[in-house]
Amino acid sequence: MKFFKISITAAAIAVSFTATAGINIIDNEKGIFSIGGDVEFDLNYQEKTNEAAGDDNSHFDQTGRILIELAGERNTDSGYLLKFKAQPLMDSSGVINLDDSWFSFGIKDSWEVKLGRFEAYDMFPVGQDTFLEYSGDTANDLYTDNAGYMYQVKEGRGRGGQTGQLMYSQTFGNLYTEVSTMIGDRSDLFTDTYHGKEIEGSGDSIIVRPVIAYQINNFRVAASMEANLVKDAITFVDGSEGDVGNRIGYGLSANYTQGDLSVNVNVAYLDALNEADSSLGLNVLWKGFGVGYIHGVNDFDAASGWHDGKIEVQTAYTSYEFADIFDVEDFSIYVGAYHTNLSDKGVSLASNFAEGDDMGGRLRFKYLF
Repeated sequence: MKFFKISITAAAIAVSFTATAGINIIDNEKGIFSIGGDVEFDLNYQEKTNEAAGDDNSHFDQTGRILIELAGERNTDSGYLLKFKAQPLMDSSGVINLDDSWFSFGIKDSWEVKLGRFEAYDMFPVGQDTFLEYSGDTANDLYTDNAGYMYQVKEGRGRGGQTGQLMYSQTFGNLYTEVSTMIGDRSDLFTDTYHGKEIEGSGDSIIVRPVIAYQINNFRVAASMEANLVKDAITFVDGSEGDVGNRIGYGLSANYTQGDLSVNVNVAYLDALNEADSSLGLNVLWKGFGVGYIHGVNDFDAASGWHDGKIEVQTAYTSYEFADIFDVEDFSIYVGAYHTNLSDKGVSLASNFAEGDDMGGRLRFKYLF
């Protein structure tokens, strides 16, 4: 421990933080150990409108966090690679969380096995999303009744509450493949209810999420699906029929990158109990300026007893990065805004979707170290 403290002090003196983010604390024949991270603090303004209730709600606050990244890597003489990463998060609210925490081994540019807590391949990249919310819920990892669900092929992507993760990936030249899994109680995907009925985790889920991606010159295309292999892993508390955890999703994503220009097009579809959800997204990033649009549809069956027909969510967002503040390469200020609207096209059986326009703006300060 004493040697470790001395090493950190010496490295801190020897390395300038205006250089590239992160510093190597140890770099020898046994591998590399480094410390890095980022600072991200936001000034936010939001305005939410509930037309049904005739309410307007304006909110101004400041949020943020500091992320510390501890990473290690070792290459063996026989060609194998071992890596680990841990990313504690210290929120400005005083709460300590965790982003990534994983260990992997394999052969560089070939195959890799990863275990722990992480995010698998992003099948719905949204570009420079300085401020992006939806009328209803963000829905990346939480389904909420009475809120629009913007499905993005992320229910099995990772960082679930009480779940473990295991992933195998392999690269064949321009072709990349992976099969990731989430194992454990996945009932925290939902709040307390699904279509108005209380749910419970009746067993451990096994969500499998294969991805295949191909890169040719400046163009990349990827396809994926995700499904829970365990029957009745999430059920209704009152004994009502229905396997809430039986959800199968599909996604396609395409990217074009040329110099300062990057374009993403994403499509996702989910077949769930008495509900089908689809999303279409398009975003463009050019010279620090980003703009995007996402259109989502939730289609409910009358058999749900909850809603009959569709709701639609339309969201537009934009942001701009002021880079290299004070001539510091890793310090940026972002200005971002979004506008979103939910409209009910169906017939309410028991639901209470809040129609209206939501909007917000954000000033973000971000520093990589």
